[in-house]
Amino acid sequence: MVFRRRFVAAVAAAAAVILTAADRTSSAQTADPSAGALRRQIERRFEVLPLQNGLALRPKFPGKNVPGVRSIELTDGTIAIDGAPATGAELRDRLGSDAELILRLSYLDDAARRALFGPAEAEKTPETTGRKPAEASPEPPPPPPRPAVPRPPRTRRSDDRVRIGGSVTVDADESVNDVVVIGGSAYVKGEVTGDVVVIGGLVELGPHADVGNDITVVGGRFRRDPDARVRGRVNQIGPGISLNGLRFGRWPFGPATFFWGSMWGGLFAFLSTLMRLVILCVLASLIVLVGRDYVETISARAAAEPLKAGAVGFLAQLLFLPLLVVTIVVFVVTIIGIPFLVLIPFAVLGLVALFVVGFTAVAYHVGRLAAGRLGSAPLNPYLTTMVGIFVVMSPVLLARMIGIGGAILVPLALPLLLIGFVAEYVAWTVGLGAVALTRFDRPSN
Repeated sequence: MVFRRRFVAAVAAAAAVILTAADRTSSAQTADPSAGALRRQIERRFEVLPLQNGLALRPKFPGKNVPGVRSIELTDGTIAIDGAPATGAELRDRLGSDAELILRLSYLDDAARRALFGPAEAEKTPETTGRKPAEASPEPPPPPPRPAVPRPPRTRRSDDRVRIGGSVTVDADESVNDVVVIGGSAYVKGEVTGDVVVIGGLVELGPHADVGNDITVVGGRFRRDPDARVRGRVNQIGPGISLNGLRFGRWPFGPATFFWGSMWGGLFAFLSTLMRLVILCVLASLIVLVGRDYVETISARAAAEPLKAGAVGFLAQLLFLPLLVVTIVVFVVTIIGIPFLVLIPFAVLGLVALFVVGFTAVAYHVGRLAAGRLGSAPLNPYLTTMVGIFVVMSPVLLARMIGIGGAILVPLALPLLLIGFVAEYVAWTVGLGAVALTRFDRPSN
């Protein structure tokens, strides 16, 4: 890894030297009429410090024009940002509009740069040149540059910090190896010699933070103080959603809680449940159309071993999320597995498809039982599945209908709602377990 970084840095430095030499051959060695304007623009944004074989530029406003950049060195035809050689594309990426000024300054040779910022250039005034200055409003003097923040000594050292469902804080006087947080945030105020990995949370670097390797944020946010040091790369994957901000034990619905117990709230809940019923009927009909034999096989397995299927389905639900989190962590930590993170949504979609197939099989069996109890003639498989879905969801539908009556009927609707949720959960769980048993196990003779 170190050899590869040195090789990339050497190639970038060589490319910068070649480009600079090519530009020099096409430029004259005389003074440019716009040299004074270039000097004023540079000094307006940077503090110029002479070096033995070049110049160093320190941003006067590091938090605004060039966030996260402490110094820019121009030595021997090479441009380096914070000591690391940079190409033209990297300059434009990190410096923005200031990159053109730095490139123009790099086209000058060492003698021209020294003359530009030396006393000879400073003595060129309107009186000595005979030029009449243009009338312009005086610019306010720039604020003094912010002094470098001294870093406290790292008096405490510890091993890796791994936290699931919580946050990790590295104090300013502390040094740790690696930080891995799942469903929480990492507040780095001290030193992390290795990697920082956060899934579903916030990574915040304080002014004394020093990260020796990469920072990876999956589905979270990243905040960095301009004085913080990151020696590796910052990888952000997915939208910035922090799971650490969730508050359990409170109503998460906001203004919708005002509709609870009202007629309009009950009507909205009833229509939502009815829409869910229609969607499930459409999906189940498509599944029966594509694989009726497979649905009948799963239905028979669920009817023959409902307890075993339910246990397998419940176990699959318990293990899916931890296995998914472990897989994401392994992909992120190994770095080479980061491209495979795009497959994670397909894994979740596959589990949802298995749930729907299993629920369809259970609903098919329930529909056949209901038709047999009513003594009706055998129905076609599509209508049988729809009847089964209606029977499974009937307690919830009845509770939603009662809820339209308002707050006075809520005590009657809540028990039915609870029974309906339990019935649906059992149907979904048994169906998932039956799918797993059919796929990975052989039915008993």
